[in-house]
Amino acid sequence: MKKNVLKKFAAAALAAATVMSSMSVMAFADEGTTEEKGSVTITKYMSNTGAGETLLPENYTGVAPTEEGNTLLQGGVQFAYVEVGERVQVDTAGENSSQTETQYKVKNADFLEAIGLDKTKVNTNFTQTELNTAIKTKKTDTIAFVKANAMDANKKSTAAESGEVKFDNLSLYKLYVFAETDATKAALASDENKKVNVTKVSVPFLVSLPFTGKDGKTVTDLKVYPKNSTGEDKIDKEIVEGTNEKVSTTANIGATINYKVTYEIPVGENGLESLVVTDKMSKGLTFGNSVEVKNGTTTVAQENYTMDSPTDTDGITTITITFNKDYCETLGQNTTQNFTITYTATLNDKAVLGQSGNTNDVFVTYKNTGDIDRNTEHKNTKVFTYGIDLLKNGEGEKKLSGVTFALTDESDKEVYVAKKTPNDFYTPGGKSNEVTTDANGRIYIRGLKPGTYKLTETKTNAGYVLLKDPVVIVIKDDNATGGAEAFVGSKPVTMQNDQKNSGSKTAEVPLTVVNSKGFDLPVTGGRGIALFTIVGIAIVAAAGSLLFMRKRSK
Repeated sequence: MKKNVLKKFAAAALAAATVMSSMSVMAFADEGTTEEKGSVTITKYMSNTGAGETLLPENYTGVAPTEEGNTLLQGGVQFAYVEVGERVQVDTAGENSSQTETQYKVKNADFLEAIGLDKTKVNTNFTQTELNTAIKTKKTDTIAFVKANAMDANKKSTAAESGEVKFDNLSLYKLYVFAETDATKAALASDENKKVNVTKVSVPFLVSLPFTGKDGKTVTDLKVYPKNSTGEDKIDKEIVEGTNEKVSTTANIGATINYKVTYEIPVGENGLESLVVTDKMSKGLTFGNSVEVKNGTTTVAQENYTMDSPTDTDGITTITITFNKDYCETLGQNTTQNFTITYTATLNDKAVLGQSGNTNDVFVTYKNTGDIDRNTEHKNTKVFTYGIDLLKNGEGEKKLSGVTFALTDESDKEVYVAKKTPNDFYTPGGKSNEVTTDANGRIYIRGLKPGTYKLTETKTNAGYVLLKDPVVIVIKDDNATGGAEAFVGSKPVTMQNDQKNSGSKTAEVPLTVVNSKGFDLPVTGGRGIALFTIVGIAIVAAAGSLLFMRKRSK
């Protein structure tokens, strides 16, 4: 009996020692082997489909797209991943039969909730079709889940030039969800300075390695080529004159300028969040205080936007048209919205003459939901106007004041002017076409559009002779850069800087008019007659006295 007990104890001890020995060997073996890992390399493209559909997850595998319109993107697109489960092999057959199937056990309840599945089913097995279908319908929520749960080490951005990002050291048979988490810095691989406006990011996708590729080989290093949909914003601004539209024009001071701004805004997949139009007018332009806004051919009601037009101490007016958030949210997702804004301004007496022009600069700031604020390029127009700087001299370069001229055009039609200072006259305005020199013999006529003008002298100083003929001034402009040229009569003259804005060239026609005194003439009447009378009386008196004295002597 005692021997049997001892035998049993010895057998048990031997068995225990064998198990312990086996465990020791297994641990050692684990330490001496390297687990095989997989990788996912993502290469980012954009599609030319505007705000169209992006590729679905099942289309991400394969070779790089080569069809026309697919452009490689470079650094700035961020991807991230989260481990959410593992691949399992289960028997899905009923009683008395056997069917082995690959499924995926989801171990993250928040992931299930993000893709719209019952979070209480955590640690439950799902098919690939069930999970893929869920992700497609819950794209935004899935991206938000990855953003919130991915570790920093699992977030990477695509590299410059190659547009690639590689995630390695991925455990085989695990289930990962990948998502494009930030495309706000996307740029073309061919031009890093050309940022891309992403309107629709790629759909998140699930990865579980390894699997069998189309060529029948086992894939552990996966390559995927997701695309972004992109949209391009555009803006243009023009001056409307009848049926003509142009970026620059010439005008008299007091003229009304008609402006038209057109712009296109791509609305992303999550809608437009904000839209603001900013227009700055230089001091020489006075805003007409009303606008008309159209989206396509439909007039946008005024309650859908607010407008401000403050003028600062430098005379610059900044017009802002801010569209209400509620209105922005009504604009169709994955569309391009086309707006037109029209308004007027008046060229005022603060207008800059010459080449600098009177500018009007506009741009649009907008933001798609989940994106950054984006600005369109700036567009500006210019209105050019010119002037005459006249100096009236007499003999010896004496400055003649009070000399009056009548201003007319080439058809001898009066050009009315408004007098602002003793020698500043602005056109059009006032009720007279007369301009008069000040104490320094000067006249400034400001605000003339190109054309032919005549100055006819109608009044001058005493002793001076009026000009026989009008002085003819011709101003020619290329209507694009403000680089004007001038002629007095048929003689070309060099235009000078604006006297009030010295940085603006080809602004004024310099003109000096010299008056001559009349010829000396024989004097009649006045002091001449009195002198002859006195001399005559003296002679008569002398003769009378001589006659009286001769009579007495007799």
